[in-house]
Amino acid sequence: MKIAALVMTLALSFGVQAQQCRVDIQNEVRLDGEQVEIYQTGSPKVMIDEDNNVFINGEKLDLDAMQREAVKQYREKMNEYLPKAKELAKDGLEMANDILDDVAETIGNSEAFDNVRKALEEFYRKQEEKHQQGDEYILQEASFSEGAESWSEQFTEMKELFTDEFLSSAFDVVAENMKQDGGINFTQLQDQLVELQGKIEKRFGQDDIQDKVDNYCDSLDDMAEEEQTLQEKIPELKDYPVFLI
Repeated sequence: MKIAALVMTLALSFGVQAQQCRVDIQNEVRLDGEQVEIYQTGSPKVMIDEDNNVFINGEKLDLDAMQREAVKQYREKMNEYLPKAKELAKDGLEMANDILDDVAETIGNSEAFDNVRKALEEFYRKQEEKHQQGDEYILQEASFSEGAESWSEQFTEMKELFTDEFLSSAFDVVAENMKQDGGINFTQLQDQLVELQGKIEKRFGQDDIQDKVDNYCDSLDDMAEEEQTLQEKIPELKDYPVFLI
């Protein structure tokens, strides 16, 4: 049964999309919806405030109208696009729970996969904590490239957990239903498990998570280009890039 596909799709929404994207994070960036802060070796170096003022090491730059407009576009897009990774993560979790609801309804037991839900929610919570501190969304240096290696290990563990939990729960419920109906018919049991597989695969065919992942990667590419344009207009920022292509 292709239960692993669910975990891998969920994984994509949490951050594996970084492996598909061309960019990485060169210097840590912190966003609060209005401001942009760039850190190096744990210390704040660049701050762009909500009025599009730019400070480097606490010193305010004297910007002309063209430069200030470029800063405004960069600041707004950074705060709009980078945190969308959180939305992907939430979409993935919701998708997983929707699929579990569908399958639980099929086998007639709404509580059949509570253990799986708890495992997924805990996984989501731990990943969210890495990037959210109070009102700030944080992407640390090399978040994507270094994260990819640890992601692969975590996802292997998560896939094994999910597969074991799901198959065990589904088997137990279907088998128990058969017992109540007079005994276990292994041919019928196999047929029902195959039916569950088909239901899950059909549900995947209706999901648009991958499209959202691709769009997120495209937005990162656009932001990297936007940053390069900003650096051309404000050369003082070249020493503090967020993106590495």
